[in-house]
Amino acid sequence: MSIWNDLSWVEGMRTPGLSLFFENVSLLGYPIFLILFISFGYFFWSPSRFSRIAMLLFISGLINSFLKDFFQDSRPLIELMLDPKVGTSYGWPSGHAQIAVTLWGLLAYELKEKWATIGATLLILLIAFSRMYLGVHDLGDVVSGLIIGSIILGIWHFAVIHKVYESLSAKSWIAVIALFQLIIYYFYPVHEGHEASVWFLGVMMGWYVGFSDIHFNPGHVKKFFLSLVSIVIVFIAMVSITELEASIQVTGLLGVVYSYMLGLLFSILVTWIIPRFWRFLNLAS
Repeated sequence: MSIWNDLSWVEGMRTPGLSLFFENVSLLGYPIFLILFISFGYFFWSPSRFSRIAMLLFISGLINSFLKDFFQDSRPLIELMLDPKVGTSYGWPSGHAQIAVTLWGLLAYELKEKWATIGATLLILLIAFSRMYLGVHDLGDVVSGLIIGSIILGIWHFAVIHKVYESLSAKSWIAVIALFQLIIYYFYPVHEGHEASVWFLGVMMGWYVGFSDIHFNPGHVKKFFLSLVSIVIVFIAMVSITELEASIQVTGLLGVVYSYMLGLLFSILVTWIIPRFWRFLNLAS
């Protein structure tokens, strides 16, 4: 077995303490954390900055899901796995590694501070290594995820320096997003138990359409508290909408529209409804 696929070394280094540590590190790459983190940054820090991060994550996540289901590369032996949350998803490329580069890499790029670059690099390496430690990805999966994430980040940098975003109107960008989503959906390598997440596509569109430049009134403690309240609302909404989608089984084209609209509604709640609620109470501008 080549070094790219061999995980026999991992069992010899496992300890209860390390396992607990890397299990928690790995949580940083799962959707619940990502959505709550981006939502918190949107409310507390900068709506525009975290909207850019959100859009890049949507793009990266869809590309990763497409590649996994296209190549259908099996994960390491189940006896090595310590993370049951992977379900039936495939191995190549590592979504955690790819998303880590796009999230923390873009955040460091936006901040342009040495401490942010060092922190982002450390987090990316820890998250990537955690997937091998937990036995759910081999070295080939992880390195590929890091490379693909870096390519996506590089394309983003190219678009920024050439002012691609500013060259199109909001309506044009909605059309571009819709076209990208149609391509992903139409060409997605669907097979039993694996299909494009229409809900996720709706979330992507809703985030762009619903963007609001919210600013809480002065006071860091108040701002932090209101941001926490906001992400509690986001969490409750995410759980409720997910359960609603699962409880009402709709098939065919109607099912696609239903899932898409639920995702759209969720993002608009985060980016538009919650900000207007705080403005209505005169707690934000």
